[in-house]
Amino acid sequence: MSVTIQEVRAAQPEWFSRKNMRFFGDVSYKVLHSSSHKPYLVRLTAMWSDMFGQPKTYRYRVNEIDSGAKIGKLLDQQFRDIEAVKRYLRGL
Repeated sequence: MSVTIQEVRAAQPEWFSRKNMRFFGDVSYKVLHSSSHKPYLVRLTAMWSDMFGQPKTYRYRVNEIDSGAKIGKLLDQQFRDIEAVKRYLRGL
């Protein structure tokens, strides 16, 4: 199943609003597919990393995308760079 970022944005426009991006600390979004062709939303985010006096750090986080282009479960893993995300998805 091939899904584009435009399809995901159309299915859940509120997810990509400026208000939501600011709240979660998201910087960018893209859709990547695993080796089994399952789509995932990959986002660069600060996601509350600066709570409790900690410095703000940016990480890549990955969400599943279902057949209706809806954003699903957040995976537990955090990635320092996009290449690490790609390596991880190649293993799925």
